[in-house]
Amino acid sequence: MPRILVVDDQPDSLLAARAALVGAGHDCVLAADGERALELLAAGGVDVVVIDPAMPLHDGWPVLAAAGSTPVVAVTGAGAGLGDGRVAARLPKPVSPARLVAAVADVLRP
Repeated sequence: MPRILVVDDQPDSLLAARAALVGAGHDCVLAADGERALELLAAGGVDVVVIDPAMPLHDGWPVLAAAGSTPVVAVTGAGAGLGDGRVAARLPKPVSPARLVAAVADVLRP
C-alpha cells in the first residue's frame, strides 16, 4: 500500500486529502507544516508527497528540496517556482478528491 505524506496548514484540506487517498487504498501521514513534513520524510517510507508549498509558517519549499526522488504533487494557488522540475504534478486549489487521487495514481505509475 503506497504511503502518501500530505502537507498543508489548512486542517480541512488535510482531512479531505486523507479521506480521498485512504478511500483509494493509500496509507496517509499528515503534517501541518514543513518542519513536521521534514521529520516524516527523514523517517523514510514515503512514496509520494502531496503539499501546498506556500504555507505561512515553515513553508514547503525545504520539503520540495528534501523530497529527492520522491514524487511531489503540489496542490496550491501559488504557481511561482513550481516549474523547476521538483514537482511531478501541480493541481490548483481547491482540488476535487477525484482529481487528487488521479494525480497521485499518475505519479505512482512506473
